[in-house]
Amino acid sequence: MTMPRKESHTTTKGHERAGAILCVARELLGTEGYGALSMRSVAQRVGVSLSTVQHYYPSREVLLEALLNQAFDGYQAGIDQRLAQRTGSDSDSGKAVFQSIIDYFLDDLRDQISSGLFFEIAALANRHPYASKMFDTMLTRARRTLRNLMRDIAPELAPGQCEIRGALIVSQMIGLMIFLSDTRPKHGELAALQQEATAAIMRTAFS
Repeated sequence: MTMPRKESHTTTKGHERAGAILCVARELLGTEGYGALSMRSVAQRVGVSLSTVQHYYPSREVLLEALLNQAFDGYQAGIDQRLAQRTGSDSDSGKAVFQSIIDYFLDDLRDQISSGLFFEIAALANRHPYASKMFDTMLTRARRTLRNLMRDIAPELAPGQCEIRGALIVSQMIGLMIFLSDTRPKHGELAALQQEATAAIMRTAFS
């Protein structure tokens, strides 16, 4: 299912309203969970009618897809910004950029709303066919992004290696949310976890 395009989205007011709906929906999903994400509750918080929300996002599934697309568009913009900072074509420069991208992902996954969104989609994927499909799409897009970066930085790696390593790294980052998320209890003995995790991910990618 793809998010429908409405003509009103091309207007400034349409873009602003669609964006406000997504902002509220993201906060609801990330902080209160999928059960709180109803079209009516979103409409009430935005201050518009239910029919207005449905004009932009006809169903909760379409709204959920739009939220994930928004998240990935944001990640892609962050990746592109860091790739533009690469100062040369040598491997060391590429690895430095790759590490900055991993740090960017992990920093974002600490955020309450970002981590909450991922936790909710992962939980839904176990019992909701549409969420399962969306979760797989999310994981596939993430691992392929990392795969392509590794192939560009280290062309000596076999394609199959990059595929598997991309999947391993995505698994590591999702698992790290259990300890890194700002909503989780903090443990002093794990203060260096993110730094060590980044080093471990770099070894997974290029060793």
